[in-house]
Amino acid sequence: DVLVYTAYNHSFVNNGSNVFSFDNEREVPSGDLIMYHFNKIDSIQEIRENFENILDVILNFAKKNYNILRRRKLDIAYDIHKIPFYGDGINFVNNGRQEAGTTHFFEFLTCNIVVAGKRFTVDVVPIHPLDDVTDLLDYSLSRVERMIHIDKVLLDRGFDNSMVINVIKRHNLKFIMPKVRTATVKAWFDKSEDCKARIINDFKIGKGENEASANLVLVDDKEGIKRAFITNLNVPVQLAHYLYSWYGKRWGIETSYRQMDYDFLARTTSKNYIIRLFYFLFSVCLFNLWVLVNICVSLTLYGRISEKPIITAKLFAVALYKVQEEY
Repeated sequence: DVLVYTAYNHSFVNNGSNVFSFDNEREVPSGDLIMYHFNKIDSIQEIRENFENILDVILNFAKKNYNILRRRKLDIAYDIHKIPFYGDGINFVNNGRQEAGTTHFFEFLTCNIVVAGKRFTVDVVPIHPLDDVTDLLDYSLSRVERMIHIDKVLLDRGFDNSMVINVIKRHNLKFIMPKVRTATVKAWFDKSEDCKARIINDFKIGKGENEASANLVLVDDKEGIKRAFITNLNVPVQLAHYLYSWYGKRWGIETSYRQMDYDFLARTTSKNYIIRLFYFLFSVCLFNLWVLVNICVSLTLYGRISEKPIITAKLFAVALYKVQEEY
């Protein structure tokens, strides 16, 4: 309850514990005691297994009681979620372009369902500076395939390389991602100025044993600006503009990130990576529970899943510890 209260107030655990005790007139563990127990945890794998077990419970409940994740294939999106870190001397910190006043970040490979009303985060993989993201993606896809039926995989241009494409194709999945404008792609842009859409089949990406092939699609958006996608979908040139609406589903995860960061993520200055990992995975668990509760409520009230949440994230967090207290 203290952690839920601290998370939804986007506060530090010491302050959260004191205010929670005052507001609820309950004897609760102090922030120092909570941090003491956190510091006794020495296994990243233990935290990840706990998170995966909780996720399985949430998704299995949705499958068993509402059958919403078994009836049809679902589009998913992968992204690398960054949490800024200001300091040094801590494991799992990755370097990158400057954002929010720092070049240091904790990074997580995340997978979200992008169907409105069902935007569960179905996997989170911590990224170490020495990790190969392609290997992590391969591992994650194997896990996600056991949980849901995948239709299309949506990725941003940060995943644009031949090894990623080959991993997805080995899993026999369809994918869409924007294409980085390499010299070869720019040459095709020059050749396609007079047409609204053009498809270059078996476009080669990479070289040697890592070479991959897919379809390069050049298509005008609503403003008439031509953009490039890479995909293994066989789309007729007359329907190439559908790639915008299919890929547009991916932007729903940006809203998910904002809610995890501002509605469910507690703050800390700790240099203990295990605490940082716990806080992030705890925020994901709260987010997934919030999605599930909105599904339950909307189906009960309207007989269908509402695309917009009926219960706000803040109200859910308050209700969560209130219901637990009375239960």
